[in-house]
Amino acid sequence: MSDILQVEKRDFTGKRRNHRLRLEGKLPGIIYGHGEEPVSVVVPADQLRTTLRHGHKVVDLAGAASGQALLQDVQWDTFHQHLIHVDLLRVDASERVTVEVPLLLRGEAPGEKEGGVVAHILHYVEIETSPIAIPEALHININHLALNQSLTLAAITDLPSGATLITDAETVAVQCEEPAPEVEEEALAGAVEPEVIGRKAAEEEEGEEK
Repeated sequence: MSDILQVEKRDFTGKRRNHRLRLEGKLPGIIYGHGEEPVSVVVPADQLRTTLRHGHKVVDLAGAASGQALLQDVQWDTFHQHLIHVDLLRVDASERVTVEVPLLLRGEAPGEKEGGVVAHILHYVEIETSPIAIPEALHININHLALNQSLTLAAITDLPSGATLITDAETVAVQCEEPAPEVEEEALAGAVEPEVIGRKAAEEEEGEEK
C-alpha cells in the first residue's frame, strides 16, 4: 500500500525562494531515476508527513508526474521538526531496491526476571526487496532471551518473502546482560584518602629534624 503525493513542477531554486515555499506549507524536491532527466518539483508538506507517519517508503505520484517513487532521502532541519527537502527515486514493481527499515523488539525477555537488562543494539537494517514489498519495520522476538544471551539478525521473524538481508545476518541486534555494578560514593571516598593541607610540609620538617 502507498500514499498519493501530488507534485508540481518547480522552475526556481535558491534558499530564499525555498524558504518562502516552506512558509506556504510546501517543500522543494527532485524526482530522478530510470534513465529520465531529473525533475525539480514542489510537494505538499502535509501529504509527505502523512506518508512518513504511515511508515510508507513508496508513493504514487500524481499531478506533474506519474508512476511510483521511493522516498530516497527526506531532509529535516537541525532539530528534526521541519521538513526541508525530499528526493524521490522512480521505481517499478518489477525491480528491486535497497532500503533501510526500523528493527523493533517483540515480547519480554526471561533474562530480565533474572536481573538482566535488555540492550537493543541495532535499530535499523538494510534489505533488498521489491518496492511494493517494503515493510514498515522488521521484528525480533525476545521471549526466549535469557540472561547473558544475545540474538543476531538471523532471528528476524518477518523478513518479506523474496527480500534479502543486506546487513550481515550474524550482527548482534539485542542482548540481555547483567547491569553494570554501582559504585558507592562512600566506598570511593574511603578508598582515596584526601590529602590534608600542611601534612606533607610537616612530614618533611620531621625528616629534617631526624
